[in-house]
Amino acid sequence: MNKIGIHYGSFVRNWNDEQFSLIPKVKELGFDVLEFGAGYLLNMSDDDIFRFKDLAVENEIDLVMSLGLAPNEDIGSPDTGIRNAGKKILTDLAVAMRKVGASDCSGIIHGSWNGKISDYSEKQVYWKNSVEAMKEASKAFADEGVYFNVEVVNRFENFLINTCDEALQYLDEVDSPQLGIHLDTFHMNIEESNMVSPIFKAKDRLRYFHIGENNRNFPGLGSMPWKTIFETLKLVNYQNPISMEPFVKPGGEVGSAVSLYHEIMQIDDYDLQIKQSLKFVKNLLT
Repeated sequence: MNKIGIHYGSFVRNWNDEQFSLIPKVKELGFDVLEFGAGYLLNMSDDDIFRFKDLAVENEIDLVMSLGLAPNEDIGSPDTGIRNAGKKILTDLAVAMRKVGASDCSGIIHGSWNGKISDYSEKQVYWKNSVEAMKEASKAFADEGVYFNVEVVNRFENFLINTCDEALQYLDEVDSPQLGIHLDTFHMNIEESNMVSPIFKAKDRLRYFHIGENNRNFPGLGSMPWKTIFETLKLVNYQNPISMEPFVKPGGEVGSAVSLYHEIMQIDDYDLQIKQSLKFVKNLLT
């Protein structure tokens, strides 16, 4: 059975809020994996990194990283300084991941989260630059024995890779075994024609899978065709983590970053609703 994770944005208001307490928290809720912040890890001392790793081992929680490069870190940028800043984050993160015991980082690693271009014609420039930068960064991924997964996101959050087809092309051009694909039901629901074809296309290159409802609520509280999605994952023999990424709390850096300005759900008994959603997901896996 796939390990089930949850994104730390489900609990924090700001991206670099304290995250040590999330390890026993997600264990108590019944999860196997904590997807936590790359920025938080990069700001840790080595002593804190090893304490974080020990706490995860003690609670039997696997760690994966979440990263969205900022516009001033875009590895596709025409600006050399910006590209170099992005490459440094990727390579520094690869080292820190080895130290903390996280095998995978997923997210918008190929460009900038919420970054924009002024015209469609610029996309090819960013694409070429991103591929070349990722080829360089992938050498560090290999040296550290870690994997980075390109998240296919909707057009409002990134302009470079919006479909699984584009992700496959990107992986072909970078040509590194350290690079995988990260699909997300929320983004697929916006950009793909259906929820089945992208999973079949990605197949063995699919290393990470985010689940969330059509409005980013917890699975089971919206209109996603979950039975079809999970049947397709089984058909391609997907064995890697399935991680919830709900965003339901407005306010703070997190609410602003995901453009959430109204309450998605009542959160009077938040933990209970998380547990009910987790039970819903686990039933889909049986």
